[in-house]
Amino acid sequence: MANKQLKQEAKLAIAEAKRQGKVVAVDGTITGAVDPTKPYYRALNTLDINLLPTKYNVNLVVDNVGALQPGRPWT
Repeated sequence: MANKQLKQEAKLAIAEAKRQGKVVAVDGTITGAVDPTKPYYRALNTLDINLLPTKYNVNLVVDNVGALQPGRPWT
């Protein structure tokens, strides 16, 4: 990845896809549709990167103090 921000966003996109029941290949390719019948499906399955307590702006760390909310970063 070109920078830490892109790496963080890619990792969270993969986590969101898995939580929604989609298929994630070894190379990170995401396929499939949301599958609510799988045991790992959760009602809160949409990611909001702005709810992370610490995130990256390119390669700089940005502390997001107001993001300490229950269930973060899942909305």
